Amino acid sequence: MIKVVSFDIGGTLCTSTKDIYSLRELSKLLNIDYNLVRKAYKNVYQKSKGTFEEQLDKFTSILGIKPTSELVIFLKNKFTSNEGEVTPDKIELIKKLRELGYKVILFSNTSNLFTSKLPDELVNSVDDIFYSYDLGYTKNESESYKIVEKKMNYNPEEFIHIGDTLKADYYSPIENGWNALYYGETTEDVVSITSLNEVIDYLNQKRLV
Repeated sequence: MIKVVSFDIGGTLCTSTKDIYSLRELSKLLNIDYNLVRKAYKNVYQKSKGTFEEQLDKFTSILGIKPTSELVIFLKNKFTSNEGEVTPDKIELIKKLRELGYKVILFSNTSNLFTSKLPDELVNSVDDIFYSYDLGYTKNESESYKIVEKKMNYNPEEFIHIGDTLKADYYSPIENGWNALYYGETTEDVVSITSLNEVIDYLNQKRLV
Protein backbone atom coordinates (compact mmCIF):
# COMPACT_ATOMS: atom_id res chain seq x y z
CA MET A 1 0.00 0.00 0.00
CA ILE A 2 1.25 3.48 -0.87
CA LYS A 3 1.96 5.59 2.20
CA VAL A 4 4.37 8.27 0.96
CA VAL A 5 3.70 10.60 -1.98
CA SER A 6 6.85 12.16 -3.43
CA PHE A 7 6.78 15.16 -5.77
CA ASP A 8 9.42 16.52 -8.09
CA ILE A 9 9.72 20.31 -7.78
CA GLY A 10 10.87 22.02 -10.99
CA GLY A 11 8.49 21.35 -13.87
CA THR A 12 6.00 19.57 -11.60
CA LEU A 13 5.06 21.69 -8.60
CA CYS A 14 6.78 24.67 -10.22
CA THR A 15 6.25 25.33 -13.90
CA SER A 16 9.77 25.82 -15.22
CA THR A 17 10.61 29.08 -17.00
CA LYS A 18 14.31 28.37 -17.58
CA ASP A 19 14.29 27.00 -21.14
CA ILE A 20 16.71 29.68 -22.35
CA TYR A 21 19.13 28.53 -19.64
CA SER A 22 18.70 24.79 -20.22
CA LEU A 23 21.64 22.40 -20.44
CA ARG A 24 21.04 22.06 -24.17
CA GLU A 25 21.53 25.81 -24.53
CA LEU A 26 24.63 25.58 -22.35
CA SER A 27 25.93 22.79 -24.59
CA LYS A 28 25.49 25.05 -27.62
CA LEU A 29 27.24 27.94 -25.88
CA LEU A 30 30.23 25.76 -25.00
CA ASN A 31 30.16 23.82 -28.29
CA ILE A 32 30.52 20.61 -26.28
CA ASP A 33 28.42 17.46 -26.61
CA TYR A 34 25.21 17.73 -24.58
CA ASN A 35 25.75 14.41 -22.78
CA LEU A 36 29.17 15.50 -21.56
CA VAL A 37 27.81 18.84 -20.35
CA ARG A 38 24.86 17.13 -18.65
CA LYS A 39 27.11 14.62 -16.86
CA ALA A 40 29.49 17.32 -15.65
CA TYR A 41 26.62 19.54 -14.49
CA LYS A 42 25.00 16.72 -12.53
CA ASN A 43 28.26 15.65 -10.89
CA VAL A 44 29.13 19.19 -9.81
CA TYR A 45 25.98 21.23 -9.36
CA GLN A 46 23.42 18.58 -8.43
CA LYS A 47 25.56 16.30 -6.27
CA SER A 48 27.55 18.73 -4.14
CA LYS A 49 27.36 22.12 -2.45
CA GLY A 50 29.70 25.07 -2.78
CA THR A 51 30.10 28.70 -3.75
CA PHE A 52 29.58 29.85 -7.32
CA GLU A 53 33.35 30.13 -7.84
CA GLU A 54 34.12 26.72 -6.33
CA GLN A 55 31.60 24.90 -8.45
CA LEU A 56 32.49 26.83 -11.60
CA ASP A 57 36.10 25.73 -11.15
CA LYS A 58 35.08 22.08 -10.78
CA PHE A 59 32.69 22.25 -13.76
CA THR A 60 35.21 23.79 -16.14
CA SER A 61 37.97 21.47 -14.95
CA ILE A 62 35.88 18.39 -15.76
CA LEU A 63 35.14 19.72 -19.24
CA GLY A 64 38.70 20.91 -19.78
CA ILE A 65 37.72 24.49 -20.58
CA LYS A 66 38.38 27.97 -19.23
CA PRO A 67 35.63 29.93 -17.43
CA THR A 68 34.77 32.58 -20.02
CA SER A 69 32.69 35.66 -19.25
CA GLU A 70 29.91 34.25 -21.45
CA LEU A 71 29.78 31.07 -19.35
CA VAL A 72 29.77 33.01 -16.07
CA ILE A 73 26.92 35.22 -17.25
CA PHE A 74 24.92 32.21 -18.47
CA LEU A 75 25.26 30.35 -15.17
CA LYS A 76 24.52 33.39 -13.03
CA ASN A 77 21.39 34.05 -15.06
CA LYS A 78 20.42 30.37 -14.77
CA PHE A 79 20.74 30.33 -11.00
CA THR A 80 18.89 33.62 -10.51
CA SER A 81 16.10 32.82 -12.98
CA ASN A 82 12.63 32.08 -11.66
CA GLU A 83 11.98 28.34 -11.34
CA GLY A 84 8.24 28.96 -11.56
CA GLU A 85 5.33 29.73 -9.30
CA VAL A 86 3.73 27.20 -6.97
CA THR A 87 0.01 27.84 -7.43
CA PRO A 88 -2.39 27.61 -4.46
CA ASP A 89 -4.18 24.56 -5.89
CA LYS A 90 -0.96 22.52 -5.68
CA ILE A 91 -0.47 23.44 -2.03
CA GLU A 92 -4.10 22.52 -1.37
CA LEU A 93 -3.51 19.14 -3.06
CA ILE A 94 -0.62 18.44 -0.71
CA LYS A 95 -2.71 19.43 2.32
CA LYS A 96 -5.51 17.15 1.13
CA LEU A 97 -3.09 14.23 0.72
CA ARG A 98 -1.89 14.68 4.28
CA GLU A 99 -5.48 14.86 5.52
CA LEU A 100 -6.03 11.50 3.81
CA GLY A 101 -3.16 10.05 5.86
CA TYR A 102 -0.31 10.16 3.34
CA LYS A 103 3.15 11.43 4.11
CA VAL A 104 4.22 13.98 1.46
CA ILE A 105 7.81 14.72 0.49
CA LEU A 106 9.61 16.74 -2.17
CA PHE A 107 12.47 15.00 -4.01
CA SER A 108 14.48 17.10 -6.44
CA ASN A 109 17.62 17.13 -8.56
CA THR A 110 18.80 20.70 -8.15
CA SER A 111 21.68 23.02 -7.22
CA ASN A 112 22.20 24.90 -3.98
CA LEU A 113 23.01 27.99 -6.05
CA PHE A 114 19.45 28.67 -7.18
CA THR A 115 18.29 31.88 -5.50
CA SER A 116 14.53 31.37 -5.90
CA LYS A 117 12.98 29.84 -2.80
CA LEU A 118 9.94 27.68 -2.24
CA PRO A 119 7.05 29.48 -0.53
CA ASP A 120 6.85 28.96 3.22
CA GLU A 121 3.31 27.58 2.94
CA LEU A 122 4.59 24.77 0.72
CA VAL A 123 7.59 24.01 2.92
CA ASN A 124 5.37 23.91 6.00
CA SER A 125 2.85 21.63 4.25
CA VAL A 126 5.20 18.71 3.52
CA ASP A 127 6.82 16.13 5.79
CA ASP A 128 10.33 16.45 4.37
CA ILE A 129 12.34 17.81 1.44
CA PHE A 130 15.21 15.93 -0.21
CA TYR A 131 17.61 17.81 -2.50
CA SER A 132 20.21 15.94 -4.52
CA TYR A 133 22.99 18.30 -3.42
CA ASP A 134 22.30 17.35 0.20
CA LEU A 135 22.03 13.64 -0.55
CA GLY A 136 25.17 13.54 -2.67
CA TYR A 137 23.23 11.52 -5.25
CA THR A 138 20.61 12.34 -7.87
CA LYS A 139 17.27 10.64 -8.47
CA ASN A 140 19.04 8.69 -11.22
CA GLU A 141 21.11 6.86 -8.60
CA SER A 142 19.84 4.09 -6.34
CA GLU A 143 21.70 5.46 -3.31
CA SER A 144 19.34 8.44 -3.11
CA TYR A 145 16.29 6.18 -2.78
CA LYS A 146 17.89 4.21 0.04
CA ILE A 147 18.62 7.41 1.95
CA VAL A 148 15.03 8.66 1.56
CA GLU A 149 13.59 5.27 2.57
CA LYS A 150 15.76 5.14 5.69
CA LYS A 151 14.93 8.71 6.70
CA MET A 152 11.17 8.24 6.19
CA ASN A 153 11.24 4.65 7.58
CA TYR A 154 9.11 3.14 4.81
CA ASN A 155 9.72 0.33 2.33
CA PRO A 156 10.25 1.03 -1.40
CA GLU A 157 6.81 -0.24 -2.46
CA GLU A 158 5.17 2.21 -0.05
CA PHE A 159 6.42 5.22 -2.05
CA ILE A 160 5.05 6.82 -5.20
CA HIS A 161 7.00 9.52 -7.03
CA ILE A 162 5.41 12.04 -9.40
CA GLY A 163 7.39 14.14 -11.86
CA ASP A 164 7.81 15.42 -15.40
CA THR A 165 11.06 13.74 -16.48
CA LEU A 166 10.77 10.19 -17.78
CA LYS A 167 14.21 8.98 -16.67
CA ALA A 168 14.60 10.68 -13.30
CA ASP A 169 10.95 10.79 -12.26
CA TYR A 170 9.51 7.58 -13.70
CA TYR A 171 11.98 4.92 -14.82
CA SER A 172 14.49 5.44 -11.99
CA PRO A 173 11.88 5.23 -9.20
CA ILE A 174 10.38 2.12 -10.82
CA GLU A 175 13.83 0.52 -11.10
CA ASN A 176 14.32 1.15 -7.38
CA GLY A 177 11.08 -0.50 -6.33
CA TRP A 178 8.95 2.62 -6.00
CA ASN A 179 5.64 3.33 -7.70
CA ALA A 180 5.66 6.24 -10.15
CA LEU A 181 3.40 8.55 -12.13
CA TYR A 182 4.70 10.49 -15.10
CA TYR A 183 3.32 14.04 -15.16
CA GLY A 184 2.88 15.09 -18.79
CA GLU A 185 2.04 13.83 -22.24
CA THR A 186 4.10 11.05 -23.79
CA THR A 187 3.86 8.32 -26.40
CA GLU A 188 5.80 5.92 -24.18
CA ASP A 189 4.01 3.10 -22.37
CA VAL A 190 4.01 4.58 -18.87
CA VAL A 191 1.42 5.33 -16.21
CA SER A 192 0.81 9.04 -16.63
CA ILE A 193 -1.34 11.98 -15.65
CA THR A 194 -1.74 15.38 -17.32
CA SER A 195 -3.03 17.19 -14.23
CA LEU A 196 -1.93 16.90 -10.63
CA ASN A 197 -5.61 16.92 -9.72
CA GLU A 198 -5.65 13.30 -10.96
CA VAL A 199 -3.29 12.14 -8.19
CA ILE A 200 -5.95 11.51 -5.55
CA ASP A 201 -8.18 9.59 -7.98
CA TYR A 202 -5.21 7.42 -8.94
CA LEU A 203 -4.36 6.70 -5.30
CA ASN A 204 -7.99 5.84 -4.56
CA GLN A 205 -7.96 3.36 -7.45
CA LYS A 206 -4.75 1.78 -6.14
CA ARG A 207 -6.38 1.30 -2.75
CA LEU A 208 -9.19 -0.68 -4.37
CA VAL A 209 -6.87 -3.05 -6.25
